[in-house]
Amino acid sequence: MRTQEALALKPRNPCPVCGVETALAEVEPHPLHVNFEIHGYLCEQCGPIKSLVVLRTSRLRNKH
Repeated sequence: MRTQEALALKPRNPCPVCGVETALAEVEPHPLHVNFEIHGYLCEQCGPIKSLVVLRTSRLRNKH
């Protein structure tokens, strides 16, 4: 149980500057590659601090 509590207290996506938890602030299409998008993260204390290029996931599901 203690390890679960310790994991719950550790930020999952910490700010590289101050260590506070960051939030996904924006998602933009990649300007050159249609299969990727850019995720921008925001820290409450430091402001916009990082961007990650990730594989785009289909938001529309096929209904059969």
